[in-house]
Amino acid sequence: MNGPYNFTGQVAWKTLNLLVERKALLYPQGVAFYLWELPERVVVAFDPSAISLEKVNAEFAHALSTRLHGRIVVRTNSRGVFFQVGREIPKAATFEIMPLDLRKQPSPWHMPIGMTATEPLWISLMDGDSFLVGGSRGGGKSGVVHGIIQALLHGGKTEIHAADGKRGAEFGRYLGDPNFHFMGNPKRDLAALSNQLAARLDTLRESGQPNILMHNAMGNDFITPICIVIDEIAEMDDATKELIKGMVKLYRAAGLYPILATNDPVQSAILVKANLATRICFRVPSFQDSLTVLGQKGAEDLPKTESGQPGRGLLIWKGRLTEFQAFKLDFPRPSEDALRLLVSLMRDEKPEKPQALEEIAESIRMFWTPELSGRKVAELIGKPYGGSWKTKIDQIMEYLSATTTISQAESSI
Repeated sequence: MNGPYNFTGQVAWKTLNLLVERKALLYPQGVAFYLWELPERVVVAFDPSAISLEKVNAEFAHALSTRLHGRIVVRTNSRGVFFQVGREIPKAATFEIMPLDLRKQPSPWHMPIGMTATEPLWISLMDGDSFLVGGSRGGGKSGVVHGIIQALLHGGKTEIHAADGKRGAEFGRYLGDPNFHFMGNPKRDLAALSNQLAARLDTLRESGQPNILMHNAMGNDFITPICIVIDEIAEMDDATKELIKGMVKLYRAAGLYPILATNDPVQSAILVKANLATRICFRVPSFQDSLTVLGQKGAEDLPKTESGQPGRGLLIWKGRLTEFQAFKLDFPRPSEDALRLLVSLMRDEKPEKPQALEEIAESIRMFWTPELSGRKVAELIGKPYGGSWKTKIDQIMEYLSATTTISQAESSI
């Protein structure tokens, strides 16, 4: 090799990076693989005693192909483990741009993702379980989210609770459908929904079933799945993000299926920790964004289609990476009734007046003692002890300490 920037050097560097990222190296030192340069390909010959064989699999080969700009990578193991890496970049696969046809919906809970290189891809809400959708503006994210809403409403067997961060400009068009609920005040509406889901857990306990799927399968009173769809999740305040994260963790059995979308994945990283099972990512500006959404690079290199049609994306589902082209769909114009409902709804949603920290402090003074930790104070006011609220809670504690006399502190104890 003549340096790290020739083709063989790229193969070596990117293979080593993947081995490290996927923790497939058994030893930090020593030789993990050898390279054999041929006219049309480079052969990567792994040392089986130095790597975790089950991690250097077909999915590993696919990831390496993605990082090598789509070059063909074939895994063989007839006499050891080898990757055959083609030098030429093949022409990009052709993905047909198809209009969304809801008549082809396989079940009331199947949602349209797009066309793969061979067939249309629909995923059941229950199979997908929970979704994170990321992508830059204009990349196709909104189209997939709207397609999901349209399909679930067409199926008629799912309640949708949606917030778009745009005062209904995106999702207000679906108002009037009995299964669609627009969340004009996400924090308040999600808290109310959380109470509803908690009551469902009591119902499941009484029926002796661990989740709504088994409850419904046993012929009990049907419990409708609930899908929360939140666009621009990065714009939500920290308290709302924490509430969503807690709901995702607690209410799967109660029939909650979240679909969270963002055009700023790094700012939404708190929700990545919510262990969302299915990841969809459209073109993003940096590999950090791709790592945040998918757990691996690749979305930053997604091609633009020749026609300029957005919607080329990558999907991580059941441990597999799939490239697709989103369906082309129509955005329905809101009806006059939907517009009236939205205007009425948003008129009633007066912006909450920010509560002064002194007012919050006074509301908990009778429960406060100097020995209370910041986390306990956070519990008293119903806020997370983290993010921007950590600083505010520290200020509340300073205020209470400065304005509480010794006699008051003793009497509270």
